[in-house]
Amino acid sequence: MSEKDNVLFVSATGRKPVSCASITAQKPSFVYHEELGRFHSDWHQHPWSEFIYAENGFVHLHVAGKKMVLPSWYGAWIPPDTLHEIWSDSPALHMRAICFSTDETSIRHELAVFPVSPLLKEMMRYTEKWNRVDQADFRETTFLSALQNLLPEEMTKSIQVCLPSTSHVKLGQLLDYIQQHLHEKISIERLAHQFGFSVRTLSRLFTQELGVSFSSYCKLARIMKALELMETENNNVSEIASAVGYESLATFSNNFLEICGNRPIYFINQKRGQR
Repeated sequence: MSEKDNVLFVSATGRKPVSCASITAQKPSFVYHEELGRFHSDWHQHPWSEFIYAENGFVHLHVAGKKMVLPSWYGAWIPPDTLHEIWSDSPALHMRAICFSTDETSIRHELAVFPVSPLLKEMMRYTEKWNRVDQADFRETTFLSALQNLLPEEMTKSIQVCLPSTSHVKLGQLLDYIQQHLHEKISIERLAHQFGFSVRTLSRLFTQELGVSFSSYCKLARIMKALELMETENNNVSEIASAVGYESLATFSNNFLEICGNRPIYFINQKRGQR
C-alpha cells in the first residue's frame, strides 16, 4: 500500500494499516506482540500455522467464505496457507501471535476459535520477551514447544462464532441488509419480496451458498453482534438482547449459550475482570 493509499485508508476507516504479508522469519517459530489499537491488516497468507490472541479488545478475522469474531479472552488457530485478514476497532487492543512451523505441528488443520485458559494467557504474555527476535535460543524453543502442546486441549472448547459469507452479489446485498437491521424483526418472506426472490429460492440459496438455513444465519448474526456490543459499549444484558432483535431475554440467553458455550453474563464479567 502506497503512502497516499495509507492516508486514504486511515481517513476512511480510522484504522491503522498493518502489513502482515511483509513479515518474514528465519526460525521455525515467530513471536509477535504489538499494541495495535484500531488496525486493519492486508489480506495475506504464510506457510506457518498461527495462534492469535488479543487483549483489551475485539478482533474480526476474515477468511474466504467466513467471518469470525474473537472477544478479548478468546484465541484463534489459523492453519498454514490460509488467506485471511484481521481488523479491530478497539482503541486499546494488544495483539499477540505465535507462528509455528508446519513441520513441527500436528495440530488440526482447520480454523478454530476458543476461550483461552488462564494458563495459556499467562504463557502467551511471557513470550513477549522474544517479540520479533530473529535468532531462537534453547529457552525460547523449549517454552514455545510446551505452549504448542497445550493447544490441542484448548481447542476442544472451540465455539462456532463464525458467520458464512458469499460471492453471490444479490445474496451478499441481502446479508448486508440483515447485518444493518438486526434490531428489527426479520422474516424470510419479507426479504424475499424486497430483494426479488421467491421464498423457496432464497431458502435454497442460504443452504447452498452459506451452508446454513435462513433462521440459523440470523441467529448467528445476532449473537455475534451481541458479542461486539458487550465488548465495545454495553454491560446490560436486556438492552443488548433488545438491540439485536430479541423480545425474550430467556431466548437470547439460551441462544447465546448454544453458540458461545457460556451465558452473556459470563462474558460481561470477564470483561470487567480485565479492567
